[in-house]
Amino acid sequence: MYKTESPENQTKAILPYNDISKTLYYNTRSIISVDLPEPITWRVTKVEGLAHKGNILFTFAQDQFDQHHDYIERNEDGGLIGMWADYYNESNLPIDSLLPESYDFGNYAEITYAGAEPHIKVNGSYKSITITYYNSNELLNNQTPGEWSYYIDDTDASDLVKVLPQESPNTIKVKFLGDEHYLGKILTIKNIRDTVVAELQLQIVSL
Repeated sequence: MYKTESPENQTKAILPYNDISKTLYYNTRSIISVDLPEPITWRVTKVEGLAHKGNILFTFAQDQFDQHHDYIERNEDGGLIGMWADYYNESNLPIDSLLPESYDFGNYAEITYAGAEPHIKVNGSYKSITITYYNSNELLNNQTPGEWSYYIDDTDASDLVKVLPQESPNTIKVKFLGDEHYLGKILTIKNIRDTVVAELQLQIVSL
C-alpha cells in the first residue's frame, strides 16, 4: 500500500495492480481492524485508475460487522488467527463439517439498501431498503415482514423518516426529513419479526 487517506468514516488507498488488488471490486468487503468484539469492516465504494501506471485508487466506506456472514478465526487459546468478511455467503459456504461450533444455524434476517454507500441524504430522494429472512442459510421469500423502527443516538426517530410501501412487502422506500443539524449522525433502521432482529446503519450526509 503506497498511500492512505481517512476522511470521516471513509478511507482511500493507492494500491499497485497485482493478483491481490485485482480481486477488489465494488461492494467487496474486508475486515481491517484491531481485535474488537465487532471488528471494523470496510466496503469498496469506488475504483479509479490513476495516471501512475500500474496503480489503482480505491475508496472504502466503513461497514457494519455481520455475525451471520463474517467470521473471526481463533486458536484453542483464544488467540486471533484471522478475520474474514463474507466468509459465509451463498457462493462461498463451507460444508457443515467445516463450520465452527459457534455458527448460528437459526433464523436470522439481513437488511440491504440500494446504492453503493451506506448513506441517506438530507433533502435527498427516497432510498430503497429490503429485509430478507433466512433459516439455516436458506432464503425464505414467504415470510411476513416484521415491524420497522428508526433511531438516532438510541432515540426514536420515526418522525424524521417518511416511508413508502412498495409492491414487495419486504421492501420499503425511506426519505430522511431532518435538517443539517443531523449531518454526520447515524440513522439506524431496525426490523423485528418474532425473535429475529436485523439492523442497518446509514450515515446522514448532505446532498
